[in-house]
Amino acid sequence: MRFLVLEVVDFLQGLFSLIFVVISLILGFTILSKYSKYKSNLYILVGISWIGVANPWFPDSISFIMNLVVQQSLQVELYFIIGNVFIPIALLSWLTAFTNMISKKRQKIIILLTIIFSIAFEIIFFYLLFTDIDLIGTINPLRPFTVNFDIFITVYLLLVIVIMLITGIIFAQKSVKSEDKDIRLKGKLLRAAFIIFTIAAILDSLLGAIFEDPTDPILAIMVVVTRVLLIISAFSFYGGFILPKWMHSLFIRE
Repeated sequence: MRFLVLEVVDFLQGLFSLIFVVISLILGFTILSKYSKYKSNLYILVGISWIGVANPWFPDSISFIMNLVVQQSLQVELYFIIGNVFIPIALLSWLTAFTNMISKKRQKIIILLTIIFSIAFEIIFFYLLFTDIDLIGTINPLRPFTVNFDIFITVYLLLVIVIMLITGIIFAQKSVKSEDKDIRLKGKLLRAAFIIFTIAAILDSLLGAIFEDPTDPILAIMVVVTRVLLIISAFSFYGGFILPKWMHSLFIRE
């Protein structure tokens, strides 16, 4: 993709995508690191889940850095691969963690269906990538960080978001009902994380269609708002599983 002079909205979109990705990687690996302390696979699964959830914003971040450094963006094929092929891993990791915590009896069937669903997605994705990439989506030639996904990716991403939202809220609600105030707080943070992430992700996907003019100042504001919501969801998710001391002090007064 050739270099384009970035509009303000594109700069903000790239910058805040990078901030969200960096924060998600730090928080995700922090959760992962807790395995060495607690020896529970849950932390590995949950850490991978959140890193994978942030995956669709990786290409924007990489392209933003490339535009600043070498004045180029990712090739469209790499953009789609980086942003999509790891999502099934995130979904599988999350549902494995969810069934470990909530529905152990149904774990085998849920994991089996998820694996079949994921393999089917990967096969169709790579088939389209090498035969007719436009059926995956197109990148706006005037907006290097704006992608118009076709129906296949759109439906898949929507299904993943809905699955994670429903399972996330189910898990969070069980924690909210606990008599332990710390566990209740974790449940509330998790519930907020999934709801805020869903709103932000859906809103983010609609901005390109709603605002056709890249110079529209409202678009620039909305880009920042969606990324800030994503960042809030990342910290809420982190707090829902780790609840660091600073977050505990922020929400709970002894």
